[in-house]
Amino acid sequence: ALTADMQAGKVDTLVIVDANPVYSAPADLAFGDKMAKVPLRIRLGLYEDETSELCHWHLPATHTLETWGDVRAFDGTVTIQQPLIAPLYQGKSPLELLAAFVGKPGKTAHAILRGHWKTLHPEAFDTWFTRSLHDGVVADSASAPAEVELLQAPPQPADRAPAPAFGTLEILFRPDPTIWDGTYANNSWLQELPKPLSKLTWDNAALISPAAAQKLGLANEQVVTLTVDGRTVDAPVWLQPGMPDGVVTVHLGYGRSRGGSVLAGCGFNANALRSSGKLWSATGVTVEKTGASYALASTQHHHS
Repeated sequence: ALTADMQAGKVDTLVIVDANPVYSAPADLAFGDKMAKVPLRIRLGLYEDETSELCHWHLPATHTLETWGDVRAFDGTVTIQQPLIAPLYQGKSPLELLAAFVGKPGKTAHAILRGHWKTLHPEAFDTWFTRSLHDGVVADSASAPAEVELLQAPPQPADRAPAPAFGTLEILFRPDPTIWDGTYANNSWLQELPKPLSKLTWDNAALISPAAAQKLGLANEQVVTLTVDGRTVDAPVWLQPGMPDGVVTVHLGYGRSRGGSVLAGCGFNANALRSSGKLWSATGVTVEKTGASYALASTQHHHS
């Protein structure tokens, strides 16, 4: 809906808070191209990244450990978020940014937080606030349990898609185990941390089973072109025991072009293959050898 409105010229100001849609949005949305039609574009983030590059203003965000706030657990319990250090780079929190848009510029996150909770607990507020900080949770803030009735599971539809046959490849898109969706790509400690099972560091790869690789004539570190619905990306192959034979798995978060010096040159951007209707998997992927190879770093190989 947002990209359609931007394309139609219905958005005059776009404020992006702690997100990088130019990099991570589905490829078919062409988010960056449509965002260029917005007259005023503002980004609040920790890094000047791919989205910041296309914005008029980049505002330095405070890290989670640098600002006040509040958060709610899955059961509704509220805790007060306390900073461990003062902001290193004069950053602003989402609360402070939004306050400026409602006519309260310069108000700190601490003042905004206290002002909100004081309206809910006006009597002896300082005592209540100190107790909440001490205890770590806001007393009696959990949601009331919901009354539910267990029903018999509906029958499975008869036209469920069958499992892909051997020789017909399906591609799976997954967040990376260490850098997630690319948010932590500039953290060298996480880049150096071996991935579970594959033990790869500093890169992502097209993970494929040894049997499928043998059938396709592929070996570790060969570069292939993956094609999904006409969109392509080049990726090195990594043989992964335990993978289903009809599946290729790629991890998100790599192939970044901006956002810090650590992430430069690491991996390929799997988002280029994703579409809004096929965010986590797609069938009919083709794998074609390029004749090139790419050295991958793995801390431990599987035994033969």
